[in-house]
Amino acid sequence: MNNFYCIIISLFFMYSTLVLASDPSKIIGPDECTECHDVENSIWEKTHHFETFENMPEQDEALSIAEKLTIEDVIESDICQNCHLTLQTDDGETDVIAGVSCESCHGAGKEWYEVHSEEDKTAEQEKTLWAKSEAAGMIRPGNIVKLAGNCLDCHLVKNEKLVNIGGHEAGSDFNLVSWSQGEIRHNTFHSKDGENRKASATKLRKMLVIGAVLELQKAIEAYSEAKDKNGKYAVAMLARANKSKALIEKITETNTSTELKSLKTTVAQLDTSKLEAVSELSKKLLMVAKQVQNAPSQDWGDLDKIISGLGETKGKAQE
Repeated sequence: MNNFYCIIISLFFMYSTLVLASDPSKIIGPDECTECHDVENSIWEKTHHFETFENMPEQDEALSIAEKLTIEDVIESDICQNCHLTLQTDDGETDVIAGVSCESCHGAGKEWYEVHSEEDKTAEQEKTLWAKSEAAGMIRPGNIVKLAGNCLDCHLVKNEKLVNIGGHEAGSDFNLVSWSQGEIRHNTFHSKDGENRKASATKLRKMLVIGAVLELQKAIEAYSEAKDKNGKYAVAMLARANKSKALIEKITETNTSTELKSLKTTVAQLDTSKLEAVSELSKKLLMVAKQVQNAPSQDWGDLDKIISGLGETKGKAQE
């Protein structure tokens, strides 16, 4: 076993050392975002993401998990903070300031929030500002690969002990398309009429493919790294890998475009009964996801039937 996997497995079991998705020292807090994104903020305040700050620590499920893992305070526990809360370091003190907030999804903003605005800029200037912002850690909605990966880092639980011993679910029944178009949709900033627009058909199609690819990538990595292959965590990750693989097979059978041929070939090589070492396959899947993201805006309308079959969105988008 190489050093990379040794490190990952040790992180699974030393849950107190988990690194927060957003560096607290670089968190500016939602109030700073509200100065320009007041409509988006008002939408966020009505979501489950917002409510985790007050509701999650008192829930019976959270308290039960905490007891099994001998966690005294859910709010103060690294293992809970990592996905459910936003922390900020100010004057050397680190405190919980919100639930799942703007920077949980879009990256800690200290190094990019002052430069990411495109108001009164030319198209070329906008492009330059956005490139600088992304280089400084911003996760823009147009970067579907990075955004989806960030979502899945929490919605696909990355801690084996949390599941096998704590009894936490191994992840949400997450789907990038339906979950992004429900209650967390806040696509209003560039709408002239203030409409909370649904993502374009082209973007939804790419989200369908990229979401499935990244879910498969993260599921096979998690299964490969799991210590107890018969435990609840590993079993759930294997089931998730098979589910994602089946969706990708359906996608590539429905759409036979050149852009998806590489994906079809890569997934055809995957044997989910042999997932002990998957680093190379993982890299290939990530590469394919990026290729899909950068593909021309070709017509993948044949994927719309699959999208419509995903069912209702996760919650209702605000009008």
